[in-house]
Amino acid sequence: MPVRSHFILALTAAAAACGGDPSATTDVPVQIEDSAGVRIVAYPGTPSVEPVFRFAAEPRYRHGANPGDYAFQGVGIGRLLPDGRAVVEDPWNSEVVVIGRDGAAYEVLASQGEGPGGVIGVNAIFSLGQDSILVTDSNLGRATLFVGGSVAGTTDIRSAIRLRVKGIGPAGGLLMATSLSDLELVGDWRRGHMARFDMVTGALAGRGRSGLPGSRL
Repeated sequence: MPVRSHFILALTAAAAACGGDPSATTDVPVQIEDSAGVRIVAYPGTPSVEPVFRFAAEPRYRHGANPGDYAFQGVGIGRLLPDGRAVVEDPWNSEVVVIGRDGAAYEVLASQGEGPGGVIGVNAIFSLGQDSILVTDSNLGRATLFVGGSVAGTTDIRSAIRLRVKGIGPAGGLLMATSLSDLELVGDWRRGHMARFDMVTGALAGRGRSGLPGSRL
């Protein structure tokens, strides 16, 4: 049986900085060169504007080192919920865990399995509100909505199984992209193409780098 390491989750608070437009770089010297017809633009300096965020000197909490903590075998993707809790994937245990805002209490939101609420290969986690969490699973080809710690609904996304979920659009559709590991792609799809998956109708549409319409999968 392989030996697994015990990971400790350290949640670092990010504080917003005041003032300044992060896109304003008028005070940064610019060097423009032309090399064999290739225009090279270099910024040897750094902007003097305040950063949009910064990390706190010390983590907000650490979870996994104290008796009774969840024993992480690995720390994957995660999200912060509006009330300060954290939802984190443990890829080794194939579980999704919700950590309390103080880092002490926890609950297993989803365990390994193919039944309702089960997970095998979590691809993305999104916070949709105070107590609503959407978990997409690329192995099972589905998106599961958890509300209040229970399964509220499941959407079949197997028609887009070769795509990877990257975000959620304003209308609630999944924003997806072709994977860099894809070797055989269907129709007009190429690496770098983006798509929008409608979780109500199951329709998949999008455009890629070349501007060609994306094919339905």
